[in-house]
Amino acid sequence: MTKITVKDYFMELRTLAERADRADLVAFVDSRIKQVEAKNSKRSTKPAKNAAENAELGALILSRIAQDEAYTISELQALIPELKDFSNQRVTSIVGALKDSGKLNRNVIKGKAYFSVA
Repeated sequence: MTKITVKDYFMELRTLAERADRADLVAFVDSRIKQVEAKNSKRSTKPAKNAAENAELGALILSRIAQDEAYTISELQALIPELKDFSNQRVTSIVGALKDSGKLNRNVIKGKAYFSVA
């Protein structure tokens, strides 16, 4: 199922207004479509400020952990010296992205999350 955007809704309303032969509604909907397009053109498409660094750290994590071992976030920070300066939350975010992409597995044992190579 594809997401229907505001522009899609306005385009559909425009079609209905044309069928009803309502030039005033067509003009109104056209002005709203132009506003939506102008707003969308101003949207930033650059990645987040830490995205590039997080990708590098993710690759570093994957290269340093053993295939048959499971690690907690704290253990990863102790194992990889480059991660010691980062907060637990940031490392969790990086590892979570790796899990979501299918590169790491997450197992919860007695309430503690362990991550291993997929």
